[in-house]
Amino acid sequence: MADRPRLRIRYRVTEGLLDAIEERCDLVFCDGPVLACDDAELARTWGIWTFGETIDDALLDRMPELRCVLNFGVGVDGIDRDALARRGIAFGWPVGANAEAVADHAMALLLAVQHRIVECDALVRSGAWAADGYLPLGLRDAAGTRLGVVGLGAIGRAFVRRARGFGMEVRYATPRPLLDAHAQELGVTLMDLDELMGWADIISLHCPLTDETRGLITRERIARLRPDAVLINTARGAVVDEAALVEALVDRRIAGAGLDVFADEPHVPAALLDLPHVVLTPHIADATPGAERNLVEHCVRVVLETLG
Repeated sequence: MADRPRLRIRYRVTEGLLDAIEERCDLVFCDGPVLACDDAELARTWGIWTFGETIDDALLDRMPELRCVLNFGVGVDGIDRDALARRGIAFGWPVGANAEAVADHAMALLLAVQHRIVECDALVRSGAWAADGYLPLGLRDAAGTRLGVVGLGAIGRAFVRRARGFGMEVRYATPRPLLDAHAQELGVTLMDLDELMGWADIISLHCPLTDETRGLITRERIARLRPDAVLINTARGAVVDEAALVEALVDRRIAGAGLDVFADEPHVPAALLDLPHVVLTPHIADATPGAERNLVEHCVRVVLETLG
């Protein structure tokens, strides 16, 4: 290994936040996947700072000098954490660092769908608002609606706090229920997931992608949604049976969806692209200065602790 540890980073982040580690490491900014390099480069790498790349035993066998893995986000699907632990490799997982930004984005999607913001914007830009015979689009209330939250980690709880400001009645489903005192403080009620799907006006997904949650929102559960229901997903695309969701939206069996994540990113099912009652964003919910700073600061602390 070189005298200074070599840290490969997906892209350059907020100025100044990396100064403390730049003094002690050779930083390589990849402007893309950090693992897209030859074996010689991998073999001399001390640390990798990335997201969305597969990190498993097969990769780790090629990286004998690796001592630190930093996940620039909170989703850890694709990372074999057990393999890292077996090898004594430090893992930076900034749980909760992006919670406020993702909760903001989820609420923005909810409001955009309920108030048909994208459709109304297109209507104004096209001149249709000024045309003879113009009739306003029918909007839907957000305030006072029944909200079902699936997953109640840091992001889910942040989203619930926002929902309470809209006077929503909130129920949630999770395999790890809150203590009664915490649920009462947050103003939420536990409900079985199948019941929740049929009860809610809006379902918002906030669970991680794990073996337990992959395909959690099945075709059968989507069928339980009422015709006026909306689904919001800022979690992971593979939590949902995407084909079944697309069919429900195309057939207008549910009222709409706000989606920041997809099963095969960056590919989006073509059928969604022409649906006016679906709002789509490119997995960007936590791409805010505040969230980036929180994520970076956590990762920098892990690097410094690992360096000793």
